[in-house]
Amino acid sequence: MPKGRNVYRTAAARACLGRLAWMACLSLMCIVSARAADWPMGRGNVAGTGATDEPLPDSLELLWEVELKGLGFDAGPIIAGGVVYAADHDGRIFALQLATGKELWRRELETGFVASPAIDGDTLYVGDYEGNLHALDAQTGKEKWVFTAGLEIDASPNFYGDLVLLTSQDGILYGLSKANGQLKWKYETGDQLQCGPTLAGKQTFLGGCDANLHVIDVETGQVTGEPIPIDAPTGSTPSVLDLDSRDAAGNPQQLVLVPTYAGEIFAFPAGQRTPRWRFKDEKLADEFKNSVAVAEGLIVATSRNKRVFALSADSGKVKWTAVLRKRSDASPVIAGQSVVVAAADGRILRYDLRTGKELWMFEVKGSFIGSPAVADGRLVVANDRGTLFCFGEKKK
Repeated sequence: MPKGRNVYRTAAARACLGRLAWMACLSLMCIVSARAADWPMGRGNVAGTGATDEPLPDSLELLWEVELKGLGFDAGPIIAGGVVYAADHDGRIFALQLATGKELWRRELETGFVASPAIDGDTLYVGDYEGNLHALDAQTGKEKWVFTAGLEIDASPNFYGDLVLLTSQDGILYGLSKANGQLKWKYETGDQLQCGPTLAGKQTFLGGCDANLHVIDVETGQVTGEPIPIDAPTGSTPSVLDLDSRDAAGNPQQLVLVPTYAGEIFAFPAGQRTPRWRFKDEKLADEFKNSVAVAEGLIVATSRNKRVFALSADSGKVKWTAVLRKRSDASPVIAGQSVVVAAADGRILRYDLRTGKELWMFEVKGSFIGSPAVADGRLVVANDRGTLFCFGEKKK
């Protein structure tokens, strides 16, 4: 099967407009659980916020870069337990030491990857463009089991209890056993799924190419009410923002953010079918192919219109806007009080979360498609030329 990036990405676009299980200690045998400060999946956490409370240092410098070459990375890396994990278009999966960039292990498969890995406990999960989900020992890269879905896997999996939640272009959300990959249940949307499932409690929110938002009880695999119309297909993993307010029963309220290919962002209060607001501004965005990052009452989005902007969670009104030199296909991330954007022109930019003021910029050759990852005061990004970059503060 050919492994050229454009074959698979273009076909998909046409079809639908811890601390980790181990540390790099001397013996490589110290097994611990994932930390809250890690970035263990594509959008950072089960709620898909694309955000972490962990701040980046005021001064960011290039600490290391590793050239792995090949067809490059379509998806961003993840970080857990002091280890960076990344999967590329050549079918290679890498584990690198966060501190130094030293390669700890690699696994090469006759396939390719366009989705970020995800880690839970001592197992690394990564889905390929042939529809296989590979469960690997995070310490060694040895395969534990494989589950085969119907079509390409475009998004990082998620986790609930003893379940792995997986989407595929076959239009199905799968609930799998973490232990052995056995199918527990499946939910069929009837059209392609190019985004991942997002969790709020025991419910997952899932945007589809059928122009609906699906709400599924992950304990049963059953839909909660009828799918909610969003008027256009979406390939963006939804984001769930915790609000300061509470409902009549005293439960914290949440807002589910869903961008669409029509350039809209829907904001649904969790449990409601009517959006609190709908954002659309063709000058800022005529199409969303990525997810938003959410934190502290703000929604940060990037667009193919060369814009990065923040919206108020209360009203959906624009709080600030910044102009990019070229589009951004990668989803933005929030680290503490700053926003990080990786753009198609090879620039990595950092903005103040509250004001949008540009704080820092670094430029490399190539382009960025996958999102950055942030952990332990370090920023890691991977480009389409097969290079991983790590930024942080150099020790004196």
